[in-house]
Amino acid sequence: MSIISKLAISDSETKRQRVRRYIDSKNLDGVVITTREHFAWITSGGDNHVVYPTNIGFGAVVITKNHQYIIAHSMDADRLMEEQVKGQGYELVKMYWYEGDIRLKAVELAGKRVGSDTIFPGAEDVYMDLVDMHYPMTVLEVERIRWLATVTDDLFSTLARTIKPGETEIDIAAKLRNMHTLAGLEVDGMIVGSDERCFKYRHPLATEKPLEKYLMLHSVAQKWGLHSNLTRFLHFGRPPDKIRKVYDCAAGVEARVFLILEPGLKFAEILENQKRWYQELGFKGEWKYHFQGGPTGYVIADGGRSLTDKVVQVNQPYEWFITVTGTKTGELTLLTEEGLEISSYINSSWPGLDVSTPYGDVIVPDILVL
Repeated sequence: MSIISKLAISDSETKRQRVRRYIDSKNLDGVVITTREHFAWITSGGDNHVVYPTNIGFGAVVITKNHQYIIAHSMDADRLMEEQVKGQGYELVKMYWYEGDIRLKAVELAGKRVGSDTIFPGAEDVYMDLVDMHYPMTVLEVERIRWLATVTDDLFSTLARTIKPGETEIDIAAKLRNMHTLAGLEVDGMIVGSDERCFKYRHPLATEKPLEKYLMLHSVAQKWGLHSNLTRFLHFGRPPDKIRKVYDCAAGVEARVFLILEPGLKFAEILENQKRWYQELGFKGEWKYHFQGGPTGYVIADGGRSLTDKVVQVNQPYEWFITVTGTKTGELTLLTEEGLEISSYINSSWPGLDVSTPYGDVIVPDILVL
């Protein structure tokens, strides 16, 4: 057995312990996990998907106080056991397609009072409680986050220097998606937009429009169920003042968020600071037009956490969606015991922007000028 497999087995046991403590605290008999994101978390990187356009997978995990099951239809059951949860101690319950939804059996096995990460008859919704259990990330997850951040930064840096004016947004997006695939990454989201479309739309999805000078690259890369949300901009020739001003504001807000992060800080307080910083930097109200970011990991981003009383934790990864009309910043960052690291900008070849703030100075990615 490989070292990584042994780590995953130990890591998955840590996750089950968290769920069982939760079961005891909520007086539940069991929890049913069916979504791709929670399945990946509880199995330390397992994948229960078959169909892409849904987050409901084709295998369910049931955790009770004393048992753990994998429930799946016959076409997926053995594969899940042998390739996704091998060695993790699950008991397989195999169903046939004509016996109905696997969650029917899962809820039955879970007991009388059951929590589920999907809305299902006979079960209580515990989706967000499970998200909270993702943090703090384990040692294995932290290393995976760092690897994912480094790989995605390298993909963007490599691709950017091959792009030429006249290429269509769709062609550029196709190249970026292919690079992710060759690197062993799934793509759970992609935005490639250029020129005036960056000012017209927050999410300029790729079209047949040819690139002139200004390009936005964004992808949501995924491996082991973990995500790296990365946004970078490039410009052919010196960016005009219109672009420079909006990017400097976005980078300024981003830098300030980086520098104030500490354990125990409320996400709501971060949002209140962001509102003030946008105004101070000359772009009042821009916070209204896009999620302002938050924790990432197995969920792409929990942008609504800033509307709660939840707090920042150690070993928690983030992407802050800092947008100003015409631009955006977004890096995969990680708060550790040693402080904040911009995981997607370590030993990067992408040019940096030195941002001075009342909280200190930090270098963040700049617009790449070609």
